[in-house]
Amino acid sequence: MSSLSLWLLTVLLLAPAMAADIPCGYNETGFHEIAAPDAAREQTGAVTLNAFSQYQGGPLTGVPPLSEPDKAVEKSIELINSAVDPENTITRNKAVEIASDAPGPLNVDQICHIYKYIMDNWEYVPDPRGIDYISSGQNTIELSEKIAARQNRSVAGAGDCDDYSVLMASLIEAIGGATRVVLAYGGDEGHAYTEVYLGEIDSNSTRAILSWLKNKYDCELVYGHLEEENRTFWLNLDWNSTHPGGPLFKSPKQSMAYLRQNHQRTPVGLPPQYAPLVKSGMLVCSVSDEEGNPLAATVTLSGKDRQYPMSLDLSGKFEQKLPVGDYTVTASKSGYSFESKTVTVLEDLEASIDLTGRRENAPNIQIITEAVDPVKRCVYYTRDKEGHQVFKIRVYVTGTDIQKVKSVKYSLHQTFDKPEHISTDARSNFEMIMWSWGRFVMPITITTLDGNEYEYMYPFTFRSQLEDAQRSGIRFIDATGSWDVIGGY
Repeated sequence: MSSLSLWLLTVLLLAPAMAADIPCGYNETGFHEIAAPDAAREQTGAVTLNAFSQYQGGPLTGVPPLSEPDKAVEKSIELINSAVDPENTITRNKAVEIASDAPGPLNVDQICHIYKYIMDNWEYVPDPRGIDYISSGQNTIELSEKIAARQNRSVAGAGDCDDYSVLMASLIEAIGGATRVVLAYGGDEGHAYTEVYLGEIDSNSTRAILSWLKNKYDCELVYGHLEEENRTFWLNLDWNSTHPGGPLFKSPKQSMAYLRQNHQRTPVGLPPQYAPLVKSGMLVCSVSDEEGNPLAATVTLSGKDRQYPMSLDLSGKFEQKLPVGDYTVTASKSGYSFESKTVTVLEDLEASIDLTGRRENAPNIQIITEAVDPVKRCVYYTRDKEGHQVFKIRVYVTGTDIQKVKSVKYSLHQTFDKPEHISTDARSNFEMIMWSWGRFVMPITITTLDGNEYEYMYPFTFRSQLEDAQRSGIRFIDATGSWDVIGGY
């Protein structure tokens, strides 16, 4: 009987109570279980399944299966989950900067670049005495920039193992990966390390990634945890390992902190340059609202073997080369509902698909532009450095549902010194005061108190208001010498 068949038989005999996350190493002969330390066996009641392939390089011991956390570490788990911040702009930008050295869909080479960047440029600094301090990804990145400027060298971050693990998880999550932090404790020491979800162990892609890692780092085994219940593999990214998939940390007990568990896990792929040659075609996708305005949404392409998550910018479009086959295409954005669509990608041909988002529970609001100062009843103007006559303009939000609005983000033309402005002042109707001379389409994002975001492509223009003001005899006042008094964006 093969080791895989024996593994399945053992699981059937012991399930469901024995489902666990089992520490193991992988090589070309299969997965090899790591036996728990004797003390941990007595404490947790762990049972070795004896169903993995036998590793000929010697006994693998000292790492217990993951178990429910003790109350003593529950607070640490809460702090870790709060500190991981892939949605933060600073964290996301740093992740993209590093991963761009291995461009393409989520792949193991991007994981390796992130690991190497943090591992090679980390400064260890302990926590305050008696306090379990855990830094967010953003805070660690901003701190590292200050340290780097002071020391005139590259610094990824500073702190202890949980700060390191949070940064690792934040950066990988920010490019679409699924991670978790493992807490190792018991005895006189504690430790935290990150793991990244690779995919199902029965997938040829997952095994190819593990083999790729083994060859890349010339190691006997690639280490991580095999999740018994759904037969998936989590790769070890501990700083004690020196490379992704290095040996697991040994301790009496280990427990996990799940991060973003409500989101669908995305398997990691092979680097594009190492992926097997397959027939492929091109998929062009656009996402818009009911008026045809583009939406910055998250799109997921679900194929036979893997998923491809895409984060769209304000253009609402992307092009992706894909293996031939059928795909289900879904989009998501807070405040909008989408219907999934299916598309077939054919060899060397271009397929296209359009997704339309319908606003759900959108507030009843209107966006207003005013060229006439509402207090002074005049039009202020001056000239910019290029000689354009520019006018003081007020843009604001009104309507019966304005009390539901939390903030308004105005995205101006790139010729503005500060092309993005966010207003949270409900008393001023979330106004923006700016100096402008032209017209353009202004993307405006309305965020409501319930957390939904609604995008509007607002046709910003004020020429007709100036003409009406002239016909009405409203004064035009040169404000060239009065910038400090008048202000403006």
